[in-house]
Amino acid sequence: MTKEAITFYLKTYNSAENPHPVAISPQEIYRFSASSLTQISFKQGNESVSRLLSPGNPYAFRYDENNLVEIWQASHSREDAIDLAPYVPTPLAVVDKMLELAELSSDDVIYDLGCGDGRIVISAASKYGVRGVGIDIVPERIKESKENAKKAGVENKVEFILDDVLKVDISEATVVTLYLLPESNALLRPKLEKELRPGTYVISHNYTIPGWENKLIKEETVVTNAPNEHNIYVYRR
Repeated sequence: MTKEAITFYLKTYNSAENPHPVAISPQEIYRFSASSLTQISFKQGNESVSRLLSPGNPYAFRYDENNLVEIWQASHSREDAIDLAPYVPTPLAVVDKMLELAELSSDDVIYDLGCGDGRIVISAASKYGVRGVGIDIVPERIKESKENAKKAGVENKVEFILDDVLKVDISEATVVTLYLLPESNALLRPKLEKELRPGTYVISHNYTIPGWENKLIKEETVVTNAPNEHNIYVYRR
């Protein structure tokens, strides 16, 4: 997800062929066939960089921490939905701290947007007795989440929805958790403002919600496998 069009060049890795130029606009999907590693080259700031793409995997252009264009493996390649973030599970120590900061009671309903393997809502149901809903667009993640919920014995307290997060009504949530990228959080902000009730907690792992600076009520840092630090941002709608 970038703000401007990008021109890049493709060629089969280690081949003598001339690179094939491609230009795409923001949100556009480009598909091509490849049976072996493909080299992609593009401008990153004032420099030209190259990366290798594996056949069969979706990729997305995004901005890195220095606001430079980079290519990442995407979570899906559907044309009817935006790829909000690559799949990277939240460490369990961070999950525990996020749930602690949510100040959960048995009356709460927690929604995890981009739930991955379901660990956040499963932990919330197991440790706090709350009802949880996880949403993810990748079928394998939803299947894994349901299996994990059954193993944890909380399949009757959690629900997993296979859909685009932007298309699911989240208005019943009293707590929302996120581990998305800044541009994805910015994209979700109007939905959060429209559908969530005042007072709802929104807890984001590692990335802030642009435009919600006045709603930030707490920040905490969790260190896992030092020096790896994970920032947690707690907002109140």
